[in-house]
Amino acid sequence: MLKINGLIALTTVSLFGLTACGGGGSSSSVVKKDGVFKDSNVSGLSYVSGGQDGVTDSSGGFVYEDGEDVAFSVGVVALGSGAGKAVMTPVDLVTDGTLASAEVINKVRFLMMLDKDNTPSNGIEISKKVQAKAASWTAVNFAAADFPTQNVNNIVTSASVEDGVVHELPDALAAATHLKTTLLCANAGAYVGSYEGTESGNVALVVNPVTGEVAGSSYNPDNEVSVEISSTTALDYDMGLEFVSAEDSAKAFSGKLNSTEDLSGTWENSADTSQKGTFSAERLGGESDAVYRYTVPFTGGDKGLFTFDVDKSNNVKGSTYSVSTNEESEITGKLVDNKLTAKSADGTEIDGVLDEETLTLSGVWSNVTDLEAGSYVGGGCRLN
Repeated sequence: MLKINGLIALTTVSLFGLTACGGGGSSSSVVKKDGVFKDSNVSGLSYVSGGQDGVTDSSGGFVYEDGEDVAFSVGVVALGSGAGKAVMTPVDLVTDGTLASAEVINKVRFLMMLDKDNTPSNGIEISKKVQAKAASWTAVNFAAADFPTQNVNNIVTSASVEDGVVHELPDALAAATHLKTTLLCANAGAYVGSYEGTESGNVALVVNPVTGEVAGSSYNPDNEVSVEISSTTALDYDMGLEFVSAEDSAKAFSGKLNSTEDLSGTWENSADTSQKGTFSAERLGGESDAVYRYTVPFTGGDKGLFTFDVDKSNNVKGSTYSVSTNEESEITGKLVDNKLTAKSADGTEIDGVLDEETLTLSGVWSNVTDLEAGSYVGGGCRLN
């Protein structure tokens, strides 16, 4: 297995490779990109971006033109628009929107209410019947103080009739909690890269999907020194997703998530502040059809990180990563009846058990060729 000095901290990985159904005009000068709309993943939303238009697919996917806004709607109900990017949420549809904005929360409530199976945590599906019926609805003012008592009640009744279930408008607290959980999972995971300055080396950071804290380790190949990066101030979506290492970190890293795909910032030696520089890292792994994602640190004859993406058929794909060598090895396997069986390309065999309630994954690994073995434990979150 890959050799590593230093243990990378606990949590999970989450990344979005995206596809969508869409159409519209085309031009050799137009750059089309894939995105996903999340409040959980939302399918059945109409969208327009430049010459691209369509309906978000089962994963919430859409196509947007680079540099253009994307406008989303349900029938005649306009949800708003925002600059196109890989992951968009209700926050992006409100100018200066935050998790505390009443307009943002009302849009979350509206989308949660429309979910066909009334279980937004597993993804929000707006049925084709509701999509068609929505053409006859009237517009909604999501910024209105009397939002719940407008024509929204009529829409709730209409959606219930079309789906044959009783839809209800969730309260603001439930909506805020749901959105925060969605955003934490979207940004959580492993980010690997390098740091430079008065010294240089590899860096691996992991964003916790429950707390939003960032932890990990750096490794200097010149002196073979590994430094643990202590848990940081928790990421705050309304504060630009910034983080700062805990005061006891030997090498303090301060930065921000630029997107769900990368982060960057500065570092400084806590004992000698003249030793400093910059760092950048990109997300490790990620499958477009992943339903659950996990990142777990492993120890034993070797130390490092496993990442696992689990699809709806319980197939597992992932990576091993060594911060000392900056090398990866592909993982494939299955997760059946909460039991993990996987193997990496370098011959490492991995077995484990998933606690379905806490989403904690733990187990053992071994590599007969290298005569190494050990254990691991970590967490994860549900993407859809």
